[in-house]
Amino acid sequence: MKFASFPFLFLVCFCSWGQNDKKIDSAVIAKYKTKVIQYINPKPDSALYYIKKSFKVAQKSNYQKGIADTEYLYAQYFRRTQQTDSALYYFQSSARRSENEKYNIGAAIAYNGLCRNLYLLSKFKDAEFACDKALLNINNEDELSYMTKADTYTALGTIYKQQDFIKKAQMYFLKVDSMHIKKSLRPDVIAAAYQNLGNIYLGFDDFNLAESYYVKANNQFEKLPAAAAEYYMSTNNVELGKLYFKQQKLNLADSILTQSQKFFFKIKDLSNASEIGTTLGLIKLKKNKIEEAETHFTESFEFYKEFKFNLQAATNALELAKLSLLKNSLQKALSWSQVGIQLNKSINNSIINKDLAFVLADIYIQLGEHEKANNFNEIGYKIKDSLSQIQIAETIKEIEGKYQTEQRDEEIKSLKAENELAQQQKKNQRNLLVAGLGFTTLAGIFLFLLFRNRQKTNKKLKELDTAKSNFFANISHEFRTPLTLILNPIDAAIADPSLSDNKREQFIVAKRNSDRLLSLVNQLLDLSKIDAGQLKLHIQKGNIQNIISGLAESFKYSAEQHNISYKLNIEKRKEESWFDKDALEKIVVNLLSNAMKYTPKDGDITFNSVIKNNTLLLRIKNTGVGFTKSELENIFMRFYQTDAQNEGTGIGLALVKELVELHKGTINVDSESKEWVCFSVSLPIDENSFKDEEFINATANITSSYKVPLMEESEVTDDEFEASHKPILLIVEDNNDVRSLLKQNFESDYNILTAENGQIGIDLAIERVPDIIISDIMMPVKDGVFLTKTLKNNELTSHIPIILLTAKAGDKNELEGIEIGADDYLTKPFSSKILKAKVSNLIAIRHKLQSRYSQEIVLTPKDIAITNLEEQFLNKVQQVLETKLIESSFNVENFSKAVGMSRMQLHRKIKALTGLSASEFVRSQRLKLAAQLLKTSDINISQVGYSVGFNDHSYFAKCFKDTYKCTPTEYAKKHESS
Repeated sequence: MKFASFPFLFLVCFCSWGQNDKKIDSAVIAKYKTKVIQYINPKPDSALYYIKKSFKVAQKSNYQKGIADTEYLYAQYFRRTQQTDSALYYFQSSARRSENEKYNIGAAIAYNGLCRNLYLLSKFKDAEFACDKALLNINNEDELSYMTKADTYTALGTIYKQQDFIKKAQMYFLKVDSMHIKKSLRPDVIAAAYQNLGNIYLGFDDFNLAESYYVKANNQFEKLPAAAAEYYMSTNNVELGKLYFKQQKLNLADSILTQSQKFFFKIKDLSNASEIGTTLGLIKLKKNKIEEAETHFTESFEFYKEFKFNLQAATNALELAKLSLLKNSLQKALSWSQVGIQLNKSINNSIINKDLAFVLADIYIQLGEHEKANNFNEIGYKIKDSLSQIQIAETIKEIEGKYQTEQRDEEIKSLKAENELAQQQKKNQRNLLVAGLGFTTLAGIFLFLLFRNRQKTNKKLKELDTAKSNFFANISHEFRTPLTLILNPIDAAIADPSLSDNKREQFIVAKRNSDRLLSLVNQLLDLSKIDAGQLKLHIQKGNIQNIISGLAESFKYSAEQHNISYKLNIEKRKEESWFDKDALEKIVVNLLSNAMKYTPKDGDITFNSVIKNNTLLLRIKNTGVGFTKSELENIFMRFYQTDAQNEGTGIGLALVKELVELHKGTINVDSESKEWVCFSVSLPIDENSFKDEEFINATANITSSYKVPLMEESEVTDDEFEASHKPILLIVEDNNDVRSLLKQNFESDYNILTAENGQIGIDLAIERVPDIIISDIMMPVKDGVFLTKTLKNNELTSHIPIILLTAKAGDKNELEGIEIGADDYLTKPFSSKILKAKVSNLIAIRHKLQSRYSQEIVLTPKDIAITNLEEQFLNKVQQVLETKLIESSFNVENFSKAVGMSRMQLHRKIKALTGLSASEFVRSQRLKLAAQLLKTSDINISQVGYSVGFNDHSYFAKCFKDTYKCTPTEYAKKHESS
C-alpha cells in the first residue's frame, strides 16, 4: 500500500485557478505552481521557495482563492518533509478558506489532501469524513472535478483496505477504473487505483492478477514527465519487490527494493524508504541474515513511531518480536509484542492482533507459562476464524470476474447497438415497412400505457403501506405519552402506605387496565412492523424450557382465582437452544392468556412443552365452548371475533401466527365444538435454522463512548442554586404534563432546569452546563437527536450524560439513540423508579471517575479513555498549567481566559473531571507539583512554595498539611528515607 506518493496527485491539474479580476496574480501563481510541481518530490526545499513567492503575490492583493491554493501547496510541502501537524493545519486552513469563498473545487482538493494525511495517522473515521466533505464539494463535471472525484474514491478505498474492509475497498478502486473507461483519467490518478488493486490481489496470493495491475500502473506512470515518472515508478517497484518476495524470488526482490530505497533516501523521502525497509527486513530474514533484518526492522519502526504511523509501527514491532523469538531472546520478544499491542489499540487491525496472539503464545510456551499460552492461542484462532480470508478472497475474485465480464458485455452491447442502428436506417428507407412500423408503434404505446398504469398502481400501494406504517408509529407516540402520565401517578399512589385498601384496589384495577392498553398498543406496532418487514429475529442462546416454565408459572395465581385446573408438563433440560426470547414470550403469553380468558370456572387447562429433534413442541389445551369449522378457518385473521359479544380485539392470535412464522415455525388449532380447544406450536431451535444476520452478537456491548465524572457544586451559579449542593438536572420535554411529572419526581434531590424544545435545551445546556440531561426525542423546533449530537460535539458540554426518552419502541430505535451519543435510552411509558436508578447510576459512575482524574499530577489526555473533544480540552488545560502554574499571579480569571471559557463554564467543566472547583483545582495542581519537587529535587524547602506559584510560605505550608497530613519538611524526610 502506498502512502507518500498519492497526496500530491492534484497539483499537476491546478491550471485554471483565479478569476477574471485577478488574471495577473493568477498567471504569476500558476507559473510558480509549475515550479512547485517540478521540485516537490526530488527537491522539496526548492519547491518551498516558489510556494513562498506564490503566497506573497496572493497575500499582497488579498487574493483569497490564491491564498487558499498556496496554503494547499504549503500543506503538500510539509507532508513531503514529514511535518505532519503543519501539513494538517494548512490542509484544514485551505479547506476552510475555500468554503468561505464558495470555491468548491479548492475545498474538495484540500479535503482530499487532509483525508490522505489522516489515514496515514490511522485516524480512519476522521479521514473518511474528510473524503466525504471532498465529494460533497464536487458539483461539476469538468476535468478537474472528475479527476478529484476519482482520486477521492482511491483515498476511500485505501482507508477501507487499511481496516481490512477489502470488499468495500475493491469496490472504490474498480469504480475509478470504470470512470477511466468512460473518460480517460490523468495517468497518475488511474495508476494509483491500479496499484491498490494490485496490492489487494497480492494480499490473497493471486500473483498473476497482482502483477498485471502493477504493470498497468507502470504503463500509466511512464506517460508522466521524466522526474515524476521516476518517482512514481519507484513507488510501484516497491510493490513489485513485495510480489517477488512472496514468489520466493528473493534475489530479484532484494535488488529492486535496495535500488528503490537508495532513490528515496537520496531525495529524503523517509516514508517510502521505511516502507521498503520493512520488506527488506523480511527478505534478509528469509536469507538467514538475522542482524541485517533486525537493523531494517528497527530503523523502520523508529521512523513510523516518531511520526505516529501506528499501523506501520505495529507491523515492525511484530516482526521484531518474531525475530527476538527466533534468537531465543524471550524477554525482548515479550517487550516488542507489548509495544505492538499498544500501537495497534488505536487501529485494531485484526491481522496484527492475530499474529501478535500467536507470537505471545509461542513466547509463553517457552517460558513454561502454559495457561497464558493457551489463552493467547485461543485468541489467535478466534480472530483467524473470524477473518475468513479464503472466503473473502473467493468473493474478491468473483467480483473481479464479474466486473471484467460486465465490461465485455458493455462493449458487445455497444457494437450490437451500432449494427442495429445501421440496419434500422436501411429499413427506414423502405416504404413497405411504414405500415408495420405504425402497427408496432401503436402496440408499443399500448404496452407502455399498460406498464405505466401498473407502475402507478404499485407506487400507490407502496405509498399506502408506508402511510399505514407511519400512522402506527405516530399514533404510538400519542398513546404512550398519555400512558406515561397515567401509569406514573398510579404507581406512586399504590406505593403510598397511607392509602386505604379500598382506594388501593381501585388503583390496582386502573394499573391493570393501563397495562392492558399498553399491551394492545405494542401488539398493533408489532403487526405494523411485520407488514413493513421491519420486525427482525434476534436469535440468542439460552435455556428455553426455563423461560417457558417461568412464563407458565406466572398464570397459576390467575387459574386459582378462577378455580381452573391448571396442569403444566414442561420437560426439564440442561442443554441450551437458539431462539428469539421476545417472540417466544409473546407467543406463550398470548396463547395462555387466551386460554385463561375463555376457560369457564371449574374448567381445565393443560400446557405441554417438549423438545424433539431440535424442535420445540408446545401444546395448550383448554375446555370451553370450542370453535366451529368455519371459525377455525378464520381464527388467525386480524380483528376476527367468533362472537361480537366476546371481549377482546382479535389481535393476539393474528400476532402469534405471524411471530411463529417469523421464527420459521408452524401453528395449528384443533377443536371440538362446545368441548375444548387445542393450539399446537412447532418452533425450530437449532443454530442452522437461522440466517447469520438474525443472531445477536453476544460480545457487542452498546455503551456510550466514554464516561466522565459528575460536578457536585458550582462556584458561579444563579441565585436559585447558590446555596445548594445538589446536582443540576436539565429536563427537555415538549409535553407540559410529562415535563411537570419529571420535575416533581426529581426536584427533592436535584436542582431542576426545564426546556420545552431541543433548541431551548441546547441554549440552556451551553449557558448553565448541567450535571445530567433527560430529553424526549420527538419535539418541535429541534428534536432530541439534534440536541444530543450538538451537545456531544461541543467542548463545553460533551461530558454531560444524556438519557433519551421516546415513544418509539424496538432495538433499532434504541441502537440509534445510543449511536448518536446518548448515555442511556428509555421507552415510554417508563417507570419512575427505573429512570431515577439510571440517573443515579450515571452520577455514581462520574463520581468514581473524578478520583482518577484528580490523582493526576498534570492531566495526561492520552492516558484517559475519552473523546477527541475532551482530549482537546485537557490538552489546553495541560498547556496552560505547564506555562502558567508556577506564576503566583495565575488565578481562575486568567485560567478561564486561557482556555476560552467563562469562569462558570470552566468551573463546571473542571468540577466534572476532578470534583474540585476551578480555584481548588489550581491549588491542588500546585500542591501536587510541590510534592513532586520535594520527592525528586534538592531545592530548598522554603523555596518550594514560591517555585510552584504560592506567594506566601505560611499559606503554602498550611495548604500542604491540610492535603498530605504532614508539613513539607516531614514529607521530604519521609520520602528521603524511603
